[in-house]
Amino acid sequence: MEFQFHPASRRGSVRTVALGDRGERAALTVTAIAAALSVSLWVTVPTVARRALRAEGSEALARSSAVVAKERGELEARVGGLRERALDLGDLVGRIAFLYGVTPTGWPTSLNPESGVLAGRDAESGTQGLQRYGAGLARAVTLVEARDASAAGVAAQIPSVLPLISDLVEPASRFGPRVSPWTGTEEFFAGMDLAAPAGASVVAPASGTVVFAGRIPPASNARLWRFGNLVVVSHGAPGVTVYGHLNRVDVRRGDRVRRGTRLGTVGTTGWAMFPAVHYEYWRRGEDGLTPTDPRFAMLDLRLSEHDVSLERMWATSAPATVQPPPGAE
Repeated sequence: MEFQFHPASRRGSVRTVALGDRGERAALTVTAIAAALSVSLWVTVPTVARRALRAEGSEALARSSAVVAKERGELEARVGGLRERALDLGDLVGRIAFLYGVTPTGWPTSLNPESGVLAGRDAESGTQGLQRYGAGLARAVTLVEARDASAAGVAAQIPSVLPLISDLVEPASRFGPRVSPWTGTEEFFAGMDLAAPAGASVVAPASGTVVFAGRIPPASNARLWRFGNLVVVSHGAPGVTVYGHLNRVDVRRGDRVRRGTRLGTVGTTGWAMFPAVHYEYWRRGEDGLTPTDPRFAMLDLRLSEHDVSLERMWATSAPATVQPPPGAE
């Protein structure tokens, strides 16, 4: 095999290179390797490029997905916070309506827990639910305002706050049927016990007149005898409140009190197992006085369960066999 190299100028001489058998084989080998490399690069370069592009695209997609997921989580958290605030407002407006005597007739059904308006957890359904719930709240506030306007002066007589001045208050025994911790028998607990530091002030939750102050003989009312030192306040049309287990009684029968007036102090008299005030609210209705859940009359106590509708509040009462407090006419 022979190769000739021709110079660019005509004046130069032509150079000739002759290859022997080994040279020819070496040249063929080099040529084959070069051809193989060319084919390999033609196949592998686009493949590597595609893989690199796919990897870069996957990383970008992952970053975008993470951003979207974070924003969605933040949005759902905000919706969840608004949901809790809306439910708190619904509980509050419902209890105010109950205390004012607003009946379930015409009450927005969207505020009832069983309606499930705020049951949606994702952002879209949660937002739609909040819009419906907000409209219900607006309607409820209108009904309460109308009742307030027609019952001027009654607000001061309605029990509506915790009967305690203390930062440490814990509901210990709730309204409803239970097994008595004293006798081990079934009974209906017509009020609730509020655990608080001994000596904390027990105050009137509304204006009224003291109709009983002292201890009740067991023969006249065995139920209330267990609550030791007792105060009963009549609030006129809204009803009667009862305070038991008092360590000290600071009022006498016939005293006029206002919201915040000190009635006595938290104690352990009677069958108390710890410092507490036993609190009852007997609401006046068409059939006279009936005990109802005191939680409804403590607007500064948050109902974390969000499970009480206005209709349920109206239906909550104690059996007729529960002995009423003295002076509860």
